[in-house]
Amino acid sequence: MFPRFQRLQWRRLSKACPGAVISRFPSPVFRRGRPRRWPENAGGARRTPGSAAGTAVSGQIAAPGPRGWRKRVVKRTASGAVDSVRVTPENTSPGRWPAPDAPAATAAPAPRFSLLGPVRAWSGTAEIDLGSPQQRALLAILLLRRDQPVPCEHAVRALWGDTAPRSADTTVRTYVYRLRRLLGDLAGGAPEIRKQGGGYLLTAGGATLDTELFRDLLARGREARDRSDRGAALGHLRDALALWRGTPFGEADTPYFTAERERWEQLRSAATEELAAVQIGLGRYAEAVAMLETALAGRPLWEKLWELRIRALAGLGRRADALAAYQDARRLLHTELGLEPGPGLRELHRGILALEPPAPAAPAVPPADHVGEPPRPPADFVGRTAELAALAERLTSPDGMVVMSLTGPAGTGKTALALRAAHDLRSHFPDGRLYARLGAPDGTPRPPEDVLAELLTALGVPAAGLPAPAAERAALWRRTTDGRRLLLVLDDVVPGARPDPLLPVSPGCAVLLVGRRPLDGVPATALDGLTLADALQLLGAVVGHERLRHEAEPSARLVSTCEYRPGPLRAAAARLLADPRRSVREVERELRTGAGTGPVELRLGRPPARGGHPPHGVCPRAVAAGAHAADARRDSDAGRMSVQWRST
Repeated sequence: MFPRFQRLQWRRLSKACPGAVISRFPSPVFRRGRPRRWPENAGGARRTPGSAAGTAVSGQIAAPGPRGWRKRVVKRTASGAVDSVRVTPENTSPGRWPAPDAPAATAAPAPRFSLLGPVRAWSGTAEIDLGSPQQRALLAILLLRRDQPVPCEHAVRALWGDTAPRSADTTVRTYVYRLRRLLGDLAGGAPEIRKQGGGYLLTAGGATLDTELFRDLLARGREARDRSDRGAALGHLRDALALWRGTPFGEADTPYFTAERERWEQLRSAATEELAAVQIGLGRYAEAVAMLETALAGRPLWEKLWELRIRALAGLGRRADALAAYQDARRLLHTELGLEPGPGLRELHRGILALEPPAPAAPAVPPADHVGEPPRPPADFVGRTAELAALAERLTSPDGMVVMSLTGPAGTGKTALALRAAHDLRSHFPDGRLYARLGAPDGTPRPPEDVLAELLTALGVPAAGLPAPAAERAALWRRTTDGRRLLLVLDDVVPGARPDPLLPVSPGCAVLLVGRRPLDGVPATALDGLTLADALQLLGAVVGHERLRHEAEPSARLVSTCEYRPGPLRAAAARLLADPRRSVREVERELRTGAGTGPVELRLGRPPARGGHPPHGVCPRAVAAGAHAADARRDSDAGRMSVQWRST
């Protein structure tokens, strides 16, 4: 740099920090790239009589880079500690320069890593870009075997199986180099990767890992269950399952990751089974039924899940549905495995036929903070800031009992937005938030008395004490909710559904109806697609932002082909995860031309109907896990609609 410019910068620092002597750095400090770290006495920093005792101030000026000039004022205190204040271009105007005795920056939070779904990481609230899917898969290997050396041959076999290229060792070393740079930029006890022998060892440091949290919460839930503390067991097991964000280890399809995926999915099913048993023991049959339906979609041959679902249906008084579920389980086991149901299912079937109570139910009312808690919103929820603000303003209005609706086409994320709003408004409804679906799986409306039975049991009313006539159940519902502050989310309001008997009368309650079409006389908030930025953020959260950056133009066309809707975007992301070698351009072209996958299945983010064959290149389990469970079950009549992709 020119000496004249150096002098100008020195004068500026001298005026900004009166009473201190700013050392003149030699010219080599002005170099492109990262600023050189100079010794503390560089340039002959000295203390003057006018400055505070034991204080010397030196100014370090970085070279101009892609983001402009960066400056830092460094202060050494009397105790020898060094504080630094970052000076940005926004605060360099007169009167805004940081004082030399400004406090040091607070410690950065420990990074968080998630393997229960697509491999992701966060530093505070900011997500860390972990690079390509294969690089994220290598990080998953190191995290799963943290504090243990991973031989390079093991990493190659895990990433490529038996089809490793000749350059596999070099590629692994490149991935490790990139991961070291990523982790080295973090603070707060970030993991460290170092070479050991012929492999690599990752030390976790102060970072948190969701697989460890899952195991810890699962162990706590089992301990609470063993000491008959069902309330604590319910909370621990629910928190453990809430850590899951989809199918794990989808970044690589090799025997190693297939085995790891199966191992963790079995742990997830075991936790689901134990949580459902606790819910049934507390008389929370409706919550157990909803959760077990989703679990059985992924593991239809898990006999214990069928047994728990039949118990929950019988506990709700839905004896015909319980018997039909037993026949479904028996037919499936015989067709797929050639086996008859086990003794547990057969005994349960005989008990239902004999009108015996299927399971003991605790009559005690559950705590208010867990009453009918709706499902958690999807972890990759993005955008919808204006819609959330409008829902919050309307639902918390003091003008008596509030009823409003949320409408929009299929795949726009109506259920996800409703669940997010219910989660955000928890403090406004201290007596609980309730969730129920008004549509049956076949697209027909559910009888109001069945929905009332779910809501009443969620509030702690024993199933045995429910009156049979619909009018008496509606009257009991109004008496039970009188004087409470409740938020009621009624999802899947299909044509012909009757929400009127379900509306509470207490002025502290609010009702949010979710469906495709607006209802007469009910204020509605209409949903459409996301913005381009939010759509790319959602897609990148699943497949990796680095992958989208390498194919920026095809990624923009892909979200346009998906009409910026969350449902199709999650399905397209699942397709990209199913085969990491395929490019975004290929998938976008197939979706635009209608090749490979039917538009209805892709739009709704679900696999084809039972008995059909999965689309070419699509993993049905990945699609089902990538889409939110409520969206996948919603709008079952969409298959009869003529839905065509918009060409872009």
